[in-house]
Amino acid sequence: MKKQLVLACIAILGSVIIFSCTSERDREAKGITKLEDELTAQAARPEPEKLNELMDLYLNFVANHPTDSTAPQYLYKAVNLAMGMNNGAKAMELVDRTLNEYPKSERLAETIFLKAYIYENLLSNLGLAQKTYRDFLSLYPDHELSDDAEAALLNLGKSPEELVREFEARAAEQAAAAGK
Repeated sequence: MKKQLVLACIAILGSVIIFSCTSERDREAKGITKLEDELTAQAARPEPEKLNELMDLYLNFVANHPTDSTAPQYLYKAVNLAMGMNNGAKAMELVDRTLNEYPKSERLAETIFLKAYIYENLLSNLGLAQKTYRDFLSLYPDHELSDDAEAALLNLGKSPEELVREFEARAAEQAAAAGK
């Protein structure tokens, strides 16, 4: 009888723990969704405090639930949020964290591409950007972002003025070829 009572108590305690963990996880996820919706409603002028709050919510969720299937998704969203906030150092930290902690993430290819993009556009490290774009292309030659990676490599380090001149020159060549 005592053994059955102990087992029943353990089962009840286990259920309470599982329920409290699940409900905490759900509360955190709902808080994230609510804040994402608020920021979406603010469109082009989100409040910086709200952006920082969302970053904290993403990272707290990942810290509290690292094995949850949504943890790598929230980390990916945090990378994009850091990029949107023009915080290249934070974005790179989160990219590296994603690559190290979630190497089987369904967003792995996009994360590697973003790493190259961050090097190029937020950290101005063209050498590492070039290497990372090439790594991306060797790992994912048929990925939907492979054309973007190839274009980035062709235009790496060029000023907007150089790009406009090249575009105008190509347009002029095409017009001349069409006129013949």
